[in-house]
Parts: sequence; structure tokens; C-alpha cells
Amino acid sequence: MQPICNLANTGTNIALIVAAALGIIAVASLILYQLKTGKAFSKGFFALFIFFSIVGTLVLSPAATHAEGAADCPTGTQASQNGGTTPTPLTCPENWVIVPGNSAYNTTDFCVMKYSAKNSGGTVASSRDINGDGSFLSNTYSGGTAVSTASGQPWANISQTDAISASQTAGAGAHLITENEWMTIAHNVLANPANWCDADGSNCGNAPGTSGKVLASGHNDSSPNMPLESSIDDSQACYGTVTQGVNTACGSEAGTQKRTLTLSNGSVLWDLVGNVGHWTASTETLGNLPSFSGNGGPLEYNLDSGFGLSVVDTWGTLAYTNPAIQNPAAASWGAGQGVGFLFSDFSSGSSTVVAFVRGGTWVSGPFAGTFTLFLAFTPSDSYSYVGFRAAL
Repeated sequence: MQPICNLANTGTNIALIVAAALGIIAVASLILYQLKTGKAFSKGFFALFIFFSIVGTLVLSPAATHAEGAADCPTGTQASQNGGTTPTPLTCPENWVIVPGNSAYNTTDFCVMKYSAKNSGGTVASSRDINGDGSFLSNTYSGGTAVSTASGQPWANISQTDAISASQTAGAGAHLITENEWMTIAHNVLANPANWCDADGSNCGNAPGTSGKVLASGHNDSSPNMPLESSIDDSQACYGTVTQGVNTACGSEAGTQKRTLTLSNGSVLWDLVGNVGHWTASTETLGNLPSFSGNGGPLEYNLDSGFGLSVVDTWGTLAYTNPAIQNPAAASWGAGQGVGFLFSDFSSGSSTVVAFVRGGTWVSGPFAGTFTLFLAFTPSDSYSYVGFRAAL
């Protein structure tokens, strides 16, 4: 089966057509000559005719070969004939970005929302005054569509179960981001120097793990005490982190925090870390969660603090929670480097199911990070500080 745009035989076809046309012209000329002169052709004339035919064939053959080798389908096209297709570059909806795949997590390139999901068209079923002064009303929605926009508050107060359904409203094939997709993003941004900065989000562009630098971990200091809207300008990375709705350049005032993370392909994600946590699609039982000496609680990803997870431990299905799995240099990194921490509500022998929450929130402080993982909430729980984002 050949794709329509496969032109591999075009050169050969052109050569045959040209040769046939020349042959017809030559024969017609010979016939006209004989009719006008009445002379018969000599054997020498036919010998010359055959000679020039051979020479013409030799001249046309390289042209055919060249045309065949140069005939490729146009870049970025997709055509089919009897099911044949040619690859096309991945394209994402507006305000979604392409994430490079990672074979360690069985992911190929995929699309993810640039911003935390917002609700479009839903009905506000209830509101909660977080600060008690009307400065921030945390809405619970009934219905609506999940959209990726800079404006609006993140769609929170939604359970993992409902986030799975809500993600599907974002478009054909959309789904709640999976653990493997989240970890693909986490390892990608971890390795990008653009994300290693001073704590105030300034002076970025440092080798991962550089002393005194941290992996940017978003709005997490509860000041302002609410999740923030994003800026449509990716250069305003610390937008709103000092005064809500105001762009304050990273490092220009105390309290600025970098809310953007940059992927290796240059794509920018807002609020993957901090602001609101994000449900992912995974679950686990309390009895199978990581623990330290049989206890749950907050666990560092390294042992430097004397309380954490050993790099060699895999914890069954949770092997990929440790940054060092893909980046051995991260074996000694933890909250101090901005990678986050793991909170485990471990309960020995318990079959209670808990859902995964990633990234940290606007009140997580230094414990927010791309690898931060909360394992304490059931799939039916909902909180004002937990939202979601969809992937394709």
C-alpha cells in the first residue's frame, strides 16, 4: 500500500513519458520524410537512429534516478491510500504544550494543559470564603467544561473521580494526567538549567543541583493566601506572588516566587508546582505506601536529613517517586533543592485506597516541588487546594 504523497517512482515515470514522446516525434518525422521524398532509408540511417535512442536512454536514466531519490512527502503532511499514512508533527490545542516523551515511563510525545484546568460554563454550586474577608471565594462547580486558560481560578473542590470525568470534557482523547506523564514532565524540568534559580525566582540558568539554587517551586508561601490567576506573558514568571494580579519581576521584591517551569523543547508550564495540587490518575492502598521504620508522615527523598527514603528502596509500584531513579545526581536532593517531598499516610495492612496528588499547594511552603506527592486522600475527597490538568 502506497501513500498518495509517496513519489518514489515519479522520476522513472517522467523519463518513460519523455522517451516515448521523443520516439513518437522521431517516427512521425521519418514517415513524413519518406512520403515527401519517396526515398527509402538506408541501413546506416537506421543504425544512427538506434545509436541516438541508446544515448537518449542513458541521458534520461540518471535524471530518473535523481528524481526518485528526491521525491519525499512534504513535511507536515498526512495522506493515505488504502490505509497508508505518513507521520505528521504532533500538534496540541491552544494553550496546551508538547511534552517530549520518556521511554523510562513508556511515554511518547504528548500534549498537556499549559495551565491548571479551569471551569467554563459550569454552575457555581457553592462557595467558600477562604480568608473570611471575601478576598477569595473558592467555588464548587456543577457541570462545565475543562479548559486551559491563564485567567480564572483553578478548578478545585473536585474529587479525583470527578476530575477523571471532567478531564474528558477538554476534548477528544483528553484524560486526567497519568503518573507516568507527570513523571515524564518532572524529570524533564529537573534536568533543565532554566528552572534552577535563586529562591526568589531570579538568576536562573544554573546546572541542576548547583549549591544555593533550587528547582523553581511556584506560589507556595500562602502570601497571598489563595491560588492565583496566571499571566498570558510567560516572561512574567513571578506574576502575583507579592500582590495579587500585579506583575512583580522575580527578585525585585522580597517574596517573589517563580511559577513557571520550562521543558527541554522550550515549552512553558504554569503552576505545575504550588498554587493548587493536581490529581493524577493513580491510586494505591494505605498498606502499600512508603514508610520509615513502619511509620508514615512526611518523607524526604534522601537520607541526608536522617529521615527519608533510601535511593535503593523501590516501594513496589512507587519506585518512580524518587528523583534519583532517572537522575542519579539527585540521590542527595530533597526539599532543600526544591524537588519536593513525599507525604505518606501509611497504615500497616490497610486496604483503604488513596489517590495521588502532585506538586504541592499555595500553603505547602518549601515542601512544594515537581516530585511532591501526597498519599492521604481518597478518590472521592475534594479540597479547595487540589485541582487537576488534562493530557492528550
